[in-house]
Amino acid sequence: MIYEKEKRYIIPFDDVPSPRIEMPEISVDDRRENFTEVETGFPEETAVKEAKRCLSCRRCLGCALCWAECKPEAIDFTIPDEKLELEFDEVIITKGQDNAFLPFNPELGYGTFPDVITDLQFERMLSPTGPSNGLVVSPLDGEIPARIAIIQGHTEDDETHLLSSLILGVNESILALDKTKELEVVLISPTCQPFQDGFLSEAKKVSGLKIIEGLPESVERKQDGEALALKYSENGKQKEETFELVVVLTKQKISPELVSLSKKLEQEMI
Repeated sequence: MIYEKEKRYIIPFDDVPSPRIEMPEISVDDRRENFTEVETGFPEETAVKEAKRCLSCRRCLGCALCWAECKPEAIDFTIPDEKLELEFDEVIITKGQDNAFLPFNPELGYGTFPDVITDLQFERMLSPTGPSNGLVVSPLDGEIPARIAIIQGHTEDDETHLLSSLILGVNESILALDKTKELEVVLISPTCQPFQDGFLSEAKKVSGLKIIEGLPESVERKQDGEALALKYSENGKQKEETFELVVVLTKQKISPELVSLSKKLEQEMI
């Protein structure tokens, strides 16, 4: 076999112990009318086996092709193995990008109605590289919604989460309103003092956005083809409004490994 770039010869491996594992995917029917990830990923055991298979050719031929192709010249065959102990003045632990979130009230309709999505899915939809090229559409029928509700999924949470999720909700509302003419967005969530002091007055100036300090209770579709009926309480009174799309503000789920590392280093995650 000839190495194409440098016209070198590479000895082929005829004793590959196992073929490449195919990435599992959900069925075509399960992909319809939703934003579910198509590739489900490998279980941990399978991923470890595949990594071991892919990252080791079992022996070095001494051909030095890796060295020849390394533009930064980071490969040095003369460096012996060694352990390094590094010291830092400060360690910053981030929450990562697993896109996993904590469970919230199932009565809010997520997983039941395709036109109830999470803030992460909505953010992806608003992206120019997203599934709809940045166009705001309902996953149910592909139509552009006239009314969108952005609701809090964790209504009894701490101020830190409420503040960050409210800011995200307002930012997503601004993006959606900028992309869609004659759109109305209603943000329903408890507020917190930091949000009221620093952001509420400016958020109320956003044209097309209405902020309601309330508690979302349930989402249902009374008849096929109808809009979603959202029930919520405001000032102790129960109310109901209809929307073509409902976005649930979620709370990120932190991996146990990061939680353990944070405790070990006595360092708060950001």
